[in-house]
Amino acid sequence: MDSLSFLPGDIAAEHIVNHFQKEGFTGITEAMIIRVSLKHGTRGEVDAAFEAAMEGDKLPPVHAHFELHPFGHYAESRSFDEARLAIQSDFGSSLRIDLPRLFFDAAPIIIDDALATGTRYDAMVKLSDNIDGCAYAILLNDPDSSFIEYLGTHHGNDWEQLLGGITSTAMGLVPEFTLN
Repeated sequence: MDSLSFLPGDIAAEHIVNHFQKEGFTGITEAMIIRVSLKHGTRGEVDAAFEAAMEGDKLPPVHAHFELHPFGHYAESRSFDEARLAIQSDFGSSLRIDLPRLFFDAAPIIIDDALATGTRYDAMVKLSDNIDGCAYAILLNDPDSSFIEYLGTHHGNDWEQLLGGITSTAMGLVPEFTLN
């Protein structure tokens, strides 16, 4: 089942999945693009709050510092509504803890959730620097394998080249991914 959610970046999400599959990552069957904006705090304050949560064995204070909004979605096996309902469990703490890095650091950034299985997102990728104060992250899912484990089976893939191809695919083929 190919799902369309009618978000501005849906076509970009589909092109990103197709790009990964053409590059040999056939297990990548879902991409969700999220727009991340800062609600509150400086880099130092946000980092300190996230580190304190990690040290206290608590969930990172994502919603205290960031607003997350879906921008695009494509999946071969579930609808956007199904993905949205499962986002609390599928957007794992290994990815959430790195949201400050995703927001504040320059692109490209790749963050892996090595423990992701099933519908949980395996990786979070930032392809371009922030636009109008927002970072755009792509959550990728391979339901059968960890993303980094999957990379290990594709020794010929150069990350910079692969990310460059995804960036040009997202930016070139889908004009709305230039983000408004």
